[in-house]
Amino acid sequence: MAGSRVTVGQKVLLKGKSRHGKNRIQQHGSMWTVTRLGQFNGHDAFQCESESKTFSVGTQGRKIKDCRWVFTKHDPNFLFFH
Repeated sequence: MAGSRVTVGQKVLLKGKSRHGKNRIQQHGSMWTVTRLGQFNGHDAFQCESESKTFSVGTQGRKIKDCRWVFTKHDPNFLFFH
């Protein structure tokens, strides 16, 4: 269900709403794992990381998982489902 409560360790499916969100999904995939609950920019939010290592670090081809905050309500860039 979109916008309902999440827990740490839970897998969520992100869907891009804005151009920015759609680009991040295309770049890092749609399945993410919740790693932290808290607030971001004054909004209740959760931090999540991509399932795969898709974020390039440096110039030697090393990649890490991408990490981002998603508001639990009215996020401008993402919808989430679990």
